Amino acid sequence: MKSGLVTSVTESELAYIASLNYGLEAPLHLAALRKVIFELDGQFQEGQRWLPYEVVELGAHALAAGHEREFAICTLLVIAAVRSGFDSATSLSTKFGEQAESYDALPPMLREEILNAYEAAEC
Repeated sequence: MKSGLVTSVTESELAYIASLNYGLEAPLHLAALRKVIFELDGQFQEGQRWLPYEVVELGAHALAAGHEREFAICTLLVIAAVRSGFDSATSLSTKFGEQAESYDALPPMLREEILNAYEAAEC
């Protein structure tokens, strides 16, 4: 998945994403996020549906003010998970329709990266 945005994630952003499920198992989510992003090139493996995919899905579900990068990073990871077949439950066309207003509210660089990922996924 070679996304410069995803690999540019900061420790603070990772910690934010890891804590999205009310902080439950945040240290475990954080370690799993680091592995997915920095060792597995943004690809999820079996056994990662809870750690860390749960928080990634939560991060892509709602845009929080001041956390636009985290939202975009999570969205890109979800798109990659659907494209790879890891996530067979998410419809990218439905997700795009549900989140269109959030994508419009993003800074242009983040919005463009997400739109390019959707386009590459042909949804």
